[in-house]
Amino acid sequence: MTSPAIPPAIEAAELIWRDGLPESKQIEDICSDLRNGRLESGDEFIERYNLIEQFAAVPEAGSFVVAKAGFGTGLTFLTTWQAWQAHGPSHAATLHFVAAEPSPLSRRDLESALTAWPELQSLSKELISNYPPLIQGTHRLILDGGRIRLTLFFGDINTAWDQLDFQADVWLGDNPKVPESSVTRDTTETPANSVAVIGAGIAGCLLANNLARRGYSVTLVDAADEAGSAASGNLQGAMYVKLGVEFNHQTQLALSSLTFSQRYYAPYLDQYWHPTGLLQLAWNDNEKDRQRRFIERNRYPEEVLRAVTRQEAETLTGSSLESGGLWFPSSGWLSPGKLCRSLASHPGIRKVFGLSVRQLVASEGKWLLSATDSEDIRADQVVICAGHLSPKLIPGQGTFRFKAIRGQVTHIPASLVTNPKAVICGARYFNPAQGAESEQLAVIGATFDLHSDEPAPTAASHRENIRDLSAMVPQMLSAEIASGNLPDQLAGRVGFRCTTHDYQPVAGPFFDASGQVQEGLYLLTGLGSKGLTYAPLLAEFVADLLTDQPSALPAQLAKRVATGRMHRTKVASS
Repeated sequence: MTSPAIPPAIEAAELIWRDGLPESKQIEDICSDLRNGRLESGDEFIERYNLIEQFAAVPEAGSFVVAKAGFGTGLTFLTTWQAWQAHGPSHAATLHFVAAEPSPLSRRDLESALTAWPELQSLSKELISNYPPLIQGTHRLILDGGRIRLTLFFGDINTAWDQLDFQADVWLGDNPKVPESSVTRDTTETPANSVAVIGAGIAGCLLANNLARRGYSVTLVDAADEAGSAASGNLQGAMYVKLGVEFNHQTQLALSSLTFSQRYYAPYLDQYWHPTGLLQLAWNDNEKDRQRRFIERNRYPEEVLRAVTRQEAETLTGSSLESGGLWFPSSGWLSPGKLCRSLASHPGIRKVFGLSVRQLVASEGKWLLSATDSEDIRADQVVICAGHLSPKLIPGQGTFRFKAIRGQVTHIPASLVTNPKAVICGARYFNPAQGAESEQLAVIGATFDLHSDEPAPTAASHRENIRDLSAMVPQMLSAEIASGNLPDQLAGRVGFRCTTHDYQPVAGPFFDASGQVQEGLYLLTGLGSKGLTYAPLLAEFVADLLTDQPSALPAQLAKRVATGRMHRTKVASS
């Protein structure tokens, strides 16, 4: 008898292969799925669930939701996807598939099982490449350019139905574990689909692009002249989180954000996304002890992270180090400013730049965005994604528990450092140098200045970055830099992060001080120094809410990021 997995890992289904097909003790119908799966596919599958008529009724920017207790090999999901491709609407619309699986297949077994159906090869290949690591909880996969969204819950089915927020149009199969009051909704109603997004940083651009891909009319507003001009405009940004020793809701949110962002950025490989791997260095005694306790109390799939010795860390990073650490093979660095501009270029996004919003006013079921010497912008819904400026835009009276933290990065010429092959994090993050060979710069950072509002880079902050980097990786700096003799003109950049009193992000509908929701007003901000990691999943979550589609976050994590906690006085309900 095997012992249960230590969170957050979940045990894979144990398969026995007979005549080229799998059998499983945990998933009773897995073999019959493969032997008989096509009996419930093609015309018979479509007719049984009346999919042609139902798909045809989905309006522009609408969605259709299919749910199933169990995922198995994913054959039923792939069949549904194929039916949507053949009979789904020609306009922008989204097919959601929601499934709970207590004993998921490993990626290798999934790939082996699906070879039985070569006619599904192209769809199977995309599913397999996006298949999540075997971690308990909710996983959102975006497939087929966003036309398909798969929500997979790994764990107990009853827990899944308690935690997942969705309404199904069709339940597949005859499973007694289908929850009560689970169906249905009106899929023919055309959604109110104009959204104004204030703020063209990473969060705002991800959200605007997400909504535009779903067929929504989006206006992206920013005071700057182009996207990615403020805190999201750095040359490079490390994409990582610091996972807690205890696997609680905070850690679960960080982990879900990490794995989702790795999948989300994959299409931008070698353009703006560079998954070089990332080492969280055990750079001092406190961090060594924290990492030791972390490894003792948790089990993570190696595709997410693993502990490495100093020798392994040196091989992986190509650097001379003084300790090992935690290796995240699928993490790396981004060019956030370039990514923002690419996201904002979607033809469904109307860009209104160089405009400072002065006031938000609700009027006759719409929101009006007023600016000096400019025509008002009207939208059905508004999302404030303005970073540390967000509190100034929230309508009404009240004070909020946001704070701005100055962060300065330093650009060091590659000739003055040993260039790593992967991102190294500790007291600072240290990214591999980029640029033309003669002009390569390594980006290190960032400072954490709670009491400074200086917008320009300072020599003192450069010295702080170099000092902390030297303490972390002393062998990787030239003697000149390590001794404190900095070049006369060190370049860098300052950004102001927006963080919260509990250092957790804010995403969702806005609740006023009395606990009442402000219809059509949402927040997506407070991402702190981990915005590149948190923003993709939270933008997906807010887009789900705006479009009345299944939620990418389970209830316990949606509560974690709820907006009502940001009032200085207690909110009755959020």
